[in-house]
Amino acid sequence: MTKRIYEFMYDDRTYHDIPCQANCPVHTDVEGYIELIAEGNFEGAHTLIRETNPFPSVCGRVCQHYCERGCNRMMIDKSVAIMQLKRVATDYSKATFKFPEPTINTLERVAIIGAGPCGLTTAHDLAKLGYRVTVFEAMAHPGGMLRYGIPAYRLPREVIDYETEYIKRLGVEIRYNVRVGEDITMEELLDEFKAVFIAAGAHKAVKLNVPGEDFKGVYGGSDFMRYVNMGDAVPNLYDKTVCVIGGGFSAMDVSRTSIRLGAKKVYILYRRTRDEIPVNEKEIIEAEEEDIEFKYLVSPVELVSSDGENLSGIKVIENRLGEPDSSGRRRPEPIPGSEFVIDCDFVMPAVSQTPDNSLLEGKLEFNMTNWGTLEVDRETLKTNIPRVFAAGDFITGTRDAIVVIAEGHRASVAIDSFIRGKKAEFKRKDKITETSQTMTKQSMYDAIPRVYPATIPMSTRLSTFEEVERVFNLREAMDEADRCLHCNNSWKYDSDVCILCMNCVDVCPRQCLSMDRLSELQFNRLYNENISLKEQGVEGINIDRDLCIRCNFCGQVCPTDAISFAVCTSQIERAGKPKELVK
Repeated sequence: MTKRIYEFMYDDRTYHDIPCQANCPVHTDVEGYIELIAEGNFEGAHTLIRETNPFPSVCGRVCQHYCERGCNRMMIDKSVAIMQLKRVATDYSKATFKFPEPTINTLERVAIIGAGPCGLTTAHDLAKLGYRVTVFEAMAHPGGMLRYGIPAYRLPREVIDYETEYIKRLGVEIRYNVRVGEDITMEELLDEFKAVFIAAGAHKAVKLNVPGEDFKGVYGGSDFMRYVNMGDAVPNLYDKTVCVIGGGFSAMDVSRTSIRLGAKKVYILYRRTRDEIPVNEKEIIEAEEEDIEFKYLVSPVELVSSDGENLSGIKVIENRLGEPDSSGRRRPEPIPGSEFVIDCDFVMPAVSQTPDNSLLEGKLEFNMTNWGTLEVDRETLKTNIPRVFAAGDFITGTRDAIVVIAEGHRASVAIDSFIRGKKAEFKRKDKITETSQTMTKQSMYDAIPRVYPATIPMSTRLSTFEEVERVFNLREAMDEADRCLHCNNSWKYDSDVCILCMNCVDVCPRQCLSMDRLSELQFNRLYNENISLKEQGVEGINIDRDLCIRCNFCGQVCPTDAISFAVCTSQIERAGKPKELVK
């Protein structure tokens, strides 16, 4: 019998003090793989990442890197380049990293609709448990929005194919060019499979709902990117002016793709300011380097045409920022009488995408939400139709790839639990061990500049879809990995043996340790009557964990070993000698 252990699930007893791991939606052992990179063991780092993330090469390029937002290194200078180091692990180990041998599974059959990151993650997990998984994909290639929504200059297609091949080796079958609802019905899937999982994504562009959207020259941002990525008939942008609406990654992708297709001028129109724009600063800088102009605090009110057929411009209204809305950002408020027209040849709204519910049409009556999306139980991911589950962008609209990967993990747990008729078993692969090692490095408490990856020359960027960002060289990778503060080393204190000598307080470079004040009686009882601090109800030494950089100076100078560090480490084998550093 196949043992059900979900190695990607953890509880907060292991990583609650490790902010990078806690912030990661799939809780990857970030410190673990960065330490391996620092040692030059890229294959070991790749293996460790893959324990929780079946798309490490992808997420080394296009992840939202929530891990970096919690990185304690920001207390000193800037966060560790965690996302780029993930790419280092995969790029530098491809020649030696071994894929699993092709597998033939024997357990129940499960159908998955959609070969995007959510569907393929679920397929990956269920196949590892022994299920026979078949993925039905409407397009000719895998990846979903990874392939059809993201341009090749950010995510090369061979990277998606590499990850997909690994998943197929686990025994997953993918049937391409099969559209559920047309080529095969949901009822037929239920007749053939024990469970059906809908992970069809959100590919339909959301309209602006302003007058003039039917003029020629108006393209939904996701539609435009799909045409480009499929090699279909793309509008002729040469020497044209393009206005892109939105401030997310889709808007950046559409605008930068337009430049590569020969557009003379590209504007990004965003209703708030640069401070509120949802993409990271790196994306903005790269877009500005490519001569894309941002127009902030404007909203579209009408698309205009000089001949009643072809787009000739977009009328916008200026905004001011009011009170914060539900997102926490200040709400844009139109300024009456501030409308003006921007002349342009194309307008491409890239504000959001929504699911295509046509695959739900048929004899089965699915319950829908008031928003027009499929209704599911958020705990079990079940729909109202027995044996049908759904998750990912299909039930929420577009989200980050790493978020839907995490939801794919959840879906595999839900489906396996349903088929077996019992709740899934969770097991942590991490372990807590004591350490007396000296963890101090200069890089752990000195401000050392973060390494940023090089980019290809501008002339190449503007004329091709070659990947813009380069991988770190080996010296850059190992130096950047050395900036990690090793937050998996958790400070421990035993007040029973503490004598309050204050050595630890004196040597702490971050001033995160402090000592409780003692009364004369407490002091005398501690030193003359051998009554411990704990027995007197005194804490002794206190720590501000948010300031601690795990340098272990305090542990080294403690005369009674009252201070130690517990290290959370992965049980993955870290065998093999570090690779020789290439200069």
